[in-house]
Amino acid sequence: MEADDDRSFEESFADIGARETYLETTHEDAVKRVREAFTNAGFGNPTEFSPSANIREHTGEELPPTRVIGIGNPHAGKIVAEETRGGAASLFPCNVVVQQVAEETQRVYHVSLPKVLEQVGLAPDDPASSDAWQEALDIAGGGVDEAFRTLSASEVAAADAAAPADDWRTYPHTRCRSCSGTHSPLSRRI
Repeated sequence: MEADDDRSFEESFADIGARETYLETTHEDAVKRVREAFTNAGFGNPTEFSPSANIREHTGEELPPTRVIGIGNPHAGKIVAEETRGGAASLFPCNVVVQQVAEETQRVYHVSLPKVLEQVGLAPDDPASSDAWQEALDIAGGGVDEAFRTLSASEVAAADAAAPADDWRTYPHTRCRSCSGTHSPLSRRI
């Protein structure tokens, strides 16, 4: 699945529930704000790691500061685990990523685990007609929407960041004020 350089991250990856926003603050402050926004939206924080720190430790190579924050909603997770007969376990938990893209600009992005599971064939055969699956999407999607609303409305949100859409299934793009780019970094694989 390649990104289309003429479309935003969210447009290019709408089929997997892509979301992103930009915060104009330090990396550590952005990580703190993301943790808090997702916790307040009903998610737990079972895991967290820094791929950039791990790569630096093992190879000596420097990458932009990046933190992967594992998030999980136990109710949605239970449904997803049951509906996939445990197949989703290798992809748990859901993640939100905070990546420094400029000195005081952090990109925050997320893709929907249930939507990814649909793409790789681990979801129920007909996810659209599964009431349980739709419930998991509504629980998780609603929480993600709430967290992104909080981040986009914060005093450190990029000035031209679009407010999240009313329907969490519609993902507006936000533009980075520091470079005015549309950032389709998934043209490189995550």
